[in-house]
Amino acid sequence: MAATTKHAADAWDRTLDAADALSRLIGKSGIPIREEDLEELTIFLAANGQWIRHLFKDLKRTYPWE
Repeated sequence: MAATTKHAADAWDRTLDAADALSRLIGKSGIPIREEDLEELTIFLAANGQWIRHLFKDLKRTYPWE
């Protein structure tokens, strides 16, 4: 993604950081998923974090299982 402003570049960096964290979380689950699909899924989820948070706002934390 080509960012046009520092603000947009910083926002994209935060999205990629969140996607990386999601990737590690899903990787720990043992769910079989191709690397390319995992990357696409986690970037999508991270980019739509506000909507995702709204969907899960009433759930109790149950993961990670540590």
